[in-house]
Amino acid sequence: MLKILAFDIWGSYAHYKKIFATTSALSYAIPSKTAIYGYIGAVIGLDKFDNQYLNSFQPDSCKIGLQVRRDIVMQRISTNLHPHTKGLIRKNQNRKPTTIEYVYAPKYRVYFWHKDTVIYEALKKHLVNHTAVYTPCLGLANLLSNFEFIDEYEVQGNKDISSSISVSSVIPRSYFKGFDFDAFGIENEIIEYSQYAVEMNTEREVTQRDDVFFDRKGQAIQAFVKQSYQLQNDNTKQHIILF
Repeated sequence: MLKILAFDIWGSYAHYKKIFATTSALSYAIPSKTAIYGYIGAVIGLDKFDNQYLNSFQPDSCKIGLQVRRDIVMQRISTNLHPHTKGLIRKNQNRKPTTIEYVYAPKYRVYFWHKDTVIYEALKKHLVNHTAVYTPCLGLANLLSNFEFIDEYEVQGNKDISSSISVSSVIPRSYFKGFDFDAFGIENEIIEYSQYAVEMNTEREVTQRDDVFFDRKGQAIQAFVKQSYQLQNDNTKQHIILF
């Protein structure tokens, strides 16, 4: 039995850069698992020097579930970038006009489990009190984020599932068997991302990747999966995947 926290994060814009460049004009529509690590680290105040906060999220020590709560809308905005990496822009310096892609008005629900009860309880306290040590953001430092505590659940994983289930969260390919096309929603708009960052070391090298599926409108996906967790909320049941 796992105890997990559920909380919503949202903002005016988000930008999660593509993996193939240090600075990318293109953005993923959802945060990577490693981006969620950074978000949680900011809320509870983990040490950011030399990326030490990542030591608190070793492989298998933390499970994350992610659910799209608002339709994904991508928006491109012309932005003047500083051509130099240090210092303020001076009047005689040129700007670099760049069209940058953002996720417009995103909202996500994060499900969180950690084997370290100190980290778990610290996050729970900050979520309930709506406090944060550092300012949380959605990818870039100037894209400020709000958050809200939703609930705490006790869940047990269901393995070797023979029938299809309605999955409300992002589905990693490593947990995926196939879509149930007989019960597939005609309104589903499936997005697949390859090379999604799952784990990262303190050198900011991604050590584990996976492909993920999710619905652009945040609708549940009818699929066959290897494992899921069932949440009970009032009279509503939903299945999510923690990875």
